[in-house]
Amino acid sequence: PFPCGATPSAARAAGCLFDLISFNWLPLACHDAALAATFEAELRAAGELAWYRDMNRTAPLTREQIMTGEYTGVYVSLAYHLRHCTAMWRRMHRALIQGGGGLGRVDSYIWGYHHTLHCEDTLLGRRNEMEAEVFTTEVRIKYPDCGVVI
Repeated sequence: PFPCGATPSAARAAGCLFDLISFNWLPLACHDAALAATFEAELRAAGELAWYRDMNRTAPLTREQIMTGEYTGVYVSLAYHLRHCTAMWRRMHRALIQGGGGLGRVDSYIWGYHHTLHCEDTLLGRRNEMEAEVFTTEVRIKYPDCGVVI
């Protein structure tokens, strides 16, 4: 029972939005548009706004292609991945602060403790790869539930 279905067309039909931070199709109630805009602006300013169909970076994708939510298995830099992790933590914190009077919701992907552990491992366990130009992260589109109410 995922409110955004399991395909881009189903997600669109359900009124869901594609989120650049998490590569998730999210119900409107779980989408933090202000944070998504900040995330994209930070990536652009740092020169880290890039996606590729392959790890060797021979097939780049445009923002317009990415925002269709049709591409899964896309490669991003480690720097992008690290920014994703910190933005997801910001999203959770913002939802906690805003509570029922604001956004107050997070999707089941960010709510899962395994994602926090994954980001911790990415930040602390891969220090030898801490070059922004290393493209080792493959991102896949997900369709999480928006049932977590804080």
